[in-house]
Amino acid sequence: MPKLFDTKDLLIRHLIILALAIFFSIAFASDAEEAAANIGLGQKILFQFIFIAVIWNGNIALVEYSPYPNWSWETNAKKKIIYTGIVAMFWPALVNYFFNSVMYPIIMRKVCDLGSRQNITFLVVSISITLFINAVFVAIEFFNHWRKSITEKEALKRSTLTAEFESLKSQVNPHFLFNSLNTLSSLIEENPKLATDFVQQLASVYRYLLSQNDKETVSLGEELDFMKSYVFLNQIRFGDNLKVEVSVADNLLNKDIVTLTLQILLENAIKHNVISRDKPLTINIEAFADRLCVRNNLQAKTQLTPTNGIGLSNIKNRYHFLSNQEVLIRQSQTHFEVCVPLI
Repeated sequence: MPKLFDTKDLLIRHLIILALAIFFSIAFASDAEEAAANIGLGQKILFQFIFIAVIWNGNIALVEYSPYPNWSWETNAKKKIIYTGIVAMFWPALVNYFFNSVMYPIIMRKVCDLGSRQNITFLVVSISITLFINAVFVAIEFFNHWRKSITEKEALKRSTLTAEFESLKSQVNPHFLFNSLNTLSSLIEENPKLATDFVQQLASVYRYLLSQNDKETVSLGEELDFMKSYVFLNQIRFGDNLKVEVSVADNLLNKDIVTLTLQILLENAIKHNVISRDKPLTINIEAFADRLCVRNNLQAKTQLTPTNGIGLSNIKNRYHFLSNQEVLIRQSQTHFEVCVPLI
């Protein structure tokens, strides 16, 4: 939709209004009435110009300064179309009634016959033109939205593929394999049963990662089940120095989150914080009615582990396309927290 006070739109709009005012003043001229009232062509053009300008500018204002701009095409397409149609029909009728009841007697020095054929024809033409203009701009707006949606979906697809690849790659990088094999080697000698459990949980992690490659979202319950295997592997390495506390009500387990959200957030917390007996790392996972929050005490490493930097930004981008709510990232001197929407 055009903007009411946009300089370019304003100029073009009023040039068109002037052309329409000249056309209607000539097309609907009545020589007898004009002669009797001593009305010149210039006065009629001015009258028509003001009349059309009020209709056109009022129509734009009723759209621009209404809830219309906040309605999305995904959920309120019908509402947007119906609203612009109602404005296009009733606003010209209201202006027509006011001008012919108040302004016409002043200029023409006689009462306007609202039921005259000329007046009804002019009203129908005014409504038709306004409807046509609104239809054109709504169609243009919808087309632009549709084109933008296609572009965003392609961007989401690329972003999702990148996230899946990077997430899988992060699990099989040399550091992870080295740490896992090192831990497993120690367990085989010290605790064969625990070593067997370690292998099973490691297989469970890989199985989940591979099974989620084609999914954009997954239930919170599935992601939490996967998280248990992932946490188990890391707790074997860090022992009691890594604590993960989960507080999620059963009625929220069917809610969806973006695939591998928990894995990325847990990995970030483990990767960027010191974990030792003197400085244990505690990660809290808590679900609310519409959000899932992952919070950890902040004890940043002085030398950070090399990172590709796509973790949090990738999560934010994917949630941007799949939810109306934003990802919230909060950091204080003592804690770091990320809250993602439950879909």
